[in-house]
Amino acid sequence: MKKRYIIIINILIVGLILFIIVKYANDRATESNQASIASFEKMTTTTEQIVANYLEDEQHLCDIWANYINRSAEAGTPMTVDEAISYIRKAKISPEISGHLIYIDDGSMAGISTTASSTDPSNFSVKYSHINIFENLEISNVDGVVNLTRAYTNPLNGVQSIAFLNNIKVVDGETGNMRDALIIRVVPVSRLEQKLVFLKGEYENVEISLIDWDGDYMIHGKSLKNSNFFEYFKSYNPMSAQEYENVVETIRTDIGSMHIRNSKNEDSVIAYAPLSNLESWFLVAYIPANELTVSRSIDWMILGIVALGLMILLHFNLIILHNYNRKLAVAAEAANQANEAKSYFLSTMSHDIRTPMNAIIGMNEMILRDSRDNDVLMYSENIRAAGNTLLGIINDILDFSKIEAGKMEIIDVDYNFASLLNDIVNMVQRKADEKQLTFKLEVDNNIPRCLHGDEIRIKQVITNILSNAVKYTKEGSVTFSINSSKCEDSPDYVNLHVSVADTGVGIKEEDLHKLFEAFERIEEKKNRNIEGTGLGMAIAQSFLNMMDSKIQVESQYGKGSVFSFDLRQKVVKWEPLGEFDAAFKSFLKEREKYKVSFVAPDARILVVDDNEINLKVFVNLLRQTKMQIDTAESGDACIALFKRNFYDVIFLDHMMPNKDGLETIREMKAYTDTPNSKTPIICLTANAVSGMREMYINAGFDDYLTKPIDTKKLEGMLLTYLSADLIKEVDEKKKKIFVVGENIDFLRGVMEKLSDIYEVAVAKSTEQAQGYLKMHEVDLLLVDYQMPKLTEVDEGKIIGAHFEEMNVEEVASLADDYFSKVDDSGKEKA
Repeated sequence: MKKRYIIIINILIVGLILFIIVKYANDRATESNQASIASFEKMTTTTEQIVANYLEDEQHLCDIWANYINRSAEAGTPMTVDEAISYIRKAKISPEISGHLIYIDDGSMAGISTTASSTDPSNFSVKYSHINIFENLEISNVDGVVNLTRAYTNPLNGVQSIAFLNNIKVVDGETGNMRDALIIRVVPVSRLEQKLVFLKGEYENVEISLIDWDGDYMIHGKSLKNSNFFEYFKSYNPMSAQEYENVVETIRTDIGSMHIRNSKNEDSVIAYAPLSNLESWFLVAYIPANELTVSRSIDWMILGIVALGLMILLHFNLIILHNYNRKLAVAAEAANQANEAKSYFLSTMSHDIRTPMNAIIGMNEMILRDSRDNDVLMYSENIRAAGNTLLGIINDILDFSKIEAGKMEIIDVDYNFASLLNDIVNMVQRKADEKQLTFKLEVDNNIPRCLHGDEIRIKQVITNILSNAVKYTKEGSVTFSINSSKCEDSPDYVNLHVSVADTGVGIKEEDLHKLFEAFERIEEKKNRNIEGTGLGMAIAQSFLNMMDSKIQVESQYGKGSVFSFDLRQKVVKWEPLGEFDAAFKSFLKEREKYKVSFVAPDARILVVDDNEINLKVFVNLLRQTKMQIDTAESGDACIALFKRNFYDVIFLDHMMPNKDGLETIREMKAYTDTPNSKTPIICLTANAVSGMREMYINAGFDDYLTKPIDTKKLEGMLLTYLSADLIKEVDEKKKKIFVVGENIDFLRGVMEKLSDIYEVAVAKSTEQAQGYLKMHEVDLLLVDYQMPKLTEVDEGKIIGAHFEEMNVEEVASLADDYFSKVDDSGKEKA
């Protein structure tokens, strides 16, 4: 009995699996077919836009003819017929296109053409009375965006053509009377058909037709046998009168597709769309349905193989295998859910934190570049240090999986030890002050000023230890000590001994092993109000292990702890650190001002980001490169600019509402008729988790750049992707500024503050100024309003100001603003 149940269960399972496979294959095939039809519809609407644009352009040219002729009439000097035809002959460009001028006020519909008859080269007359193309058009009052006839045979050369119309007034050469006439721009249908050639690359047997409101053809697809499309539809697709009316109404009023039977009773697909700016013209694309249908042979082959495999597999001990697979499935699902939750958390945190960090660090970079006030620079440097330290911490949390996998790297660089100490102290001092703790700093003055190592990792290790000391100390003090000694075995290295002592809660001996375990919190209930994830010390220990060091811990429960480690660092300069505060101020003063690495005034780039502040940061970071930068705040705005303008590089944000960067680049890659088919597209992303590079490259991006944006990386990437002929060397020549005022102390201060950036000269009187200007050329004059007016000076280079009401920083801002608005020749930038 049990065996029978097992066989029945086996059969049911096999049948169910096969049913699911068949349903899945059918669903996938249906989805694929629907996607193919949707793509065909999209191609049709693209074609409609191309045709509509072409028709609008041709009508515009006809309107230019008419406007020129009519303006002559309105001005009181109307043209004769011969003069109008002579003007059109000169105005038309292509020899295939001709212009006809016919009278409409006497009903003769006769006139003259710009080209002669193909049978009689001396005959330029033309007559439209026998050509039935105006029956649905009120030619005496032509109006609208595009005034167009149906296709007809050109009476002069027998070529199938379409006509673009407009009313004009001309003088009858014989009677001298004003006549109402019609100007006709006659374009061969073949010109319009040429616009549709690109479709053949996508669909081999596609046919494009243009029909009017009644279904009569303007352009006739060869497979559509009847002379009227609606009649063709009705002839080979039997349906009721109501169904037929619904089909006609749908084609006239909607954009979409439908299946039809052709003259061979084969299944076909038509896609339809009304032509923009025309009330009664419609584009119909026809294609056999089998070209849009996915082949099912592979599906059935896979189904047969799977069915055979299932029968063999289920024949051997199905129950045992089923139980085993069920356990594996549960475990895999749990692991997958945990991994997805982790990835989602990391990705969300990366984006949500890095996006505002990009604005903070970017705007602060502008302050560092533009400010000359030492106090402001000190504050701004602290913001930069804190921002970069926070960014380093975020990066390490995001890449914790790399630590687990042993893929984290140590990156050694030259660094200023005073700057490192200041960054650490700024991060911890405030927290200690908030808890009213005494923060003691004991720094060996003989530590070398410039060392070589992984500054970011060292800073993070020390910051983690200090932050823990402050968090777990309720009262008393935290002492940060650091000293150095030369390494006897390596004369170019020093050994840094770092120690952090606190008077905090201490750690029980039995809990010491938990200290360096990820996500572990010692005495969780007692310390539940203390912030933290439990990752800090684990990350710090991992980094020190990679730098051949280790944290040592000495602790007495209830009295405090001492954390210490030794670290070897290579010495770049043996100059001693000295007094820490003075050393850091010296570092700020010597800190290299930002200098742009190149200029590219002829380069044009597009940056796309939904965040206005991020766009402002990006533009300001590249301000000194003089590149032409367009911005867009959405995927649709990006696509519009992408189709219209040429760009040398495009930066496209990933996370945007409505249409994100991945959707936008897919749509951009689908366009083949844009000037940017070969333009490199770089992804801007706040998502820095592992595996992102592969995802963006596979999505079609050429490269990616993480936020917050690093100026050096940004400029380096532009140097990689910009054409070499666009890159120009930076002109290091300083601008010459001449300051004229009576206050000598003020003038002296201006020279001291501005001489690092500009070549500054001063004068305390108008006479001195006039004498100097006779001998020297200057780029800008800053003149006190109280001074007499200077003569024989370019007024565009003079800026007047009340020096008594200003400080030196405001004078510097006036100069900076002026040079940001003018080019090297002194002319205002466009």
